[in-house]
Amino acid sequence: SDEKEYTESVKKVFNRRAEGYDTTDRWSEFHKAHADILISNSSIEAGHTVLDLMCGTGMAARRAAKLCRKVCGLDLSPKMILAARKATHEEGLTTARFEVCDVSSLTVDFLEKKGLPTKFDRILCVSALAYLIDPAGAIRRWAKFLSPGGKLCISGFGEEFDIRSHCINLAAEVCNIPQKYPNEATGDTHKCAMLLEQAGLCVSRVVWEEQLQLPESYTAKHLNSTFDKILKHPITMRWAGSLSDPEVAKLRSAFQKISEKKETEGKGKIMNNRKAVFFVGEAIATAASTEEGEKKHGEAAGSGYKVKKGHTVDGFARVSSGSTFESLASYSRAVVVGKQVHVSGTTGYDYSRMIIDPSAVVQAEQCFVNIAEALSIAGSHIDRVFRIRVHLASIDDFEAIAPVVGKWMKHALPANTTVVSQLVAPEMKIEIEVTATMP
Repeated sequence: SDEKEYTESVKKVFNRRAEGYDTTDRWSEFHKAHADILISNSSIEAGHTVLDLMCGTGMAARRAAKLCRKVCGLDLSPKMILAARKATHEEGLTTARFEVCDVSSLTVDFLEKKGLPTKFDRILCVSALAYLIDPAGAIRRWAKFLSPGGKLCISGFGEEFDIRSHCINLAAEVCNIPQKYPNEATGDTHKCAMLLEQAGLCVSRVVWEEQLQLPESYTAKHLNSTFDKILKHPITMRWAGSLSDPEVAKLRSAFQKISEKKETEGKGKIMNNRKAVFFVGEAIATAASTEEGEKKHGEAAGSGYKVKKGHTVDGFARVSSGSTFESLASYSRAVVVGKQVHVSGTTGYDYSRMIIDPSAVVQAEQCFVNIAEALSIAGSHIDRVFRIRVHLASIDDFEAIAPVVGKWMKHALPANTTVVSQLVAPEMKIEIEVTATMP
């Protein structure tokens, strides 16, 4: 089948790259930095059991093995697994184990036959999601292997991250050739949050990292010389493999024009400086949770809603994000009343670290990440919002943040009021409150 052929082509690519992947591969330093950031966003503790999916040479798994009691790494490529085992032995790590597995179809049966755990406190996937045919389906499958309170921690890229693949996809659009962007599933904050929510996970964190860059910039001539290589890459071949010679020639011409335009825009350079994304989803305990789960995540609501650090008063389920503002002023991030969820005015703070970006656009994105998390914990969904109120510190930011609101609300189409208000701190540029229905 086409799916089997694709899987074999990916396996061949990584079998070929396994030797020297950690040292001489042009991506090695990039992948190490990527693994470091994902681990730092994973909150791994000494007693945790960790599963690293599409682990490659185990860059993340080996880092995790220095922090916790047990790590399992799975990858499609036998040579990558051999490299991971060798590196683990050389580093003297005794808590990590690696096995060959197509993780897109991971099963309990496979884990049991290998004598591996079937539940994990942390599941990791570092910069590999683009290689999956069905990323959303894979994440739904992986979420089932989380222990109560466990976290699925993933890194990915924006749609424009690799300028080469981005240009060839732009060229395909110009030529009216059906195609799919390799990083489409993780293209923006909303998409990342939706991947987690659709897997039944609470959105714990979505962090964009602007410092990670691909190894080089390009000239148009250099970029054009990579066309054939990009075209033959397994991800591109999923849509370009059946193109006729005239179609390939047309695609090449469009690619060249796009690269020349970008070179002009970049004053002689075409830069690979796109954002990477790190996002974390948490399996929240419910009213039927074990005593241990309830102790860890807070008393569950009597209604059976998913509640993190929440409690009930007169049947109202209350949700807290852990924000210091909530503790200071004695309020809840969200309150469930009957079939409605009322979410408090929410700013652009990353409440897990209590930091805020100076950009109004970034703050708007973070507002919706926070709101989506609160709704998910309460048992609702961002697409069930029917009322939204947006408070802006300055009217000058309206045009910049309107597309962000539009992106997150395009399925809900709620009633909307947008006003200019004096917010409680000078760094705050936007505050959003919503009301949503329960399923």
